Amino acid sequence: MDRLVSYDSPRPCAVPCTPPPIAWRHRPPPAPLTAPTAQRVAHRLHAATAHPRLAAAVAAALFTGASLQQLATARPRDYDDAVATLALHDRARYTDGCAAHPVPPWAGIFLRAAACFTRLVSGEDQELLAAPGDRAHLLGVAETARLRPPQPPAARRQGPVGRVEWDWRERQEAERYKAVPASRVRP
Repeated sequence: MDRLVSYDSPRPCAVPCTPPPIAWRHRPPPAPLTAPTAQRVAHRLHAATAHPRLAAAVAAALFTGASLQQLATARPRDYDDAVATLALHDRARYTDGCAAHPVPPWAGIFLRAAACFTRLVSGEDQELLAAPGDRAHLLGVAETARLRPPQPPAARRQGPVGRVEWDWRERQEAERYKAVPASRVRP
């Protein structure tokens, strides 16, 4: 859940796109969940919401490390159940470019439910996982399921005790980018 509130490219590709597998050049991959942890996560998501799209979006955020804006680029055609991949788009190549993420078995059920729900409700051009206005709902589901990102040490917290800092990891990364000497930056 490191990047759920990031600000990446918010639109899918205009033409059908077949992205390559994710290469993880710009950021580290999320840690894979062990079987017992995956089972606990699936139970928590199931208990936190009955909405298939929201549950699938939180599951996808866990196994892809993608932000809300990247999740909003997925359409039903971007989930391939046969080969268990989910394509996320990033036309501006801000984070990963367009990339296909392998879907772990525990998350496949959530994505299949979201794909069926989306096709029944509105068709192929509707968002599969998240719409731009779903941020508060997604954070609520993640909080209810107790799926929080890593938190800063108590001494570095900016908000009140108990408040989740959803963007702490990204602010930390931005501070590292600012610290790069100007002589190392290419014009």
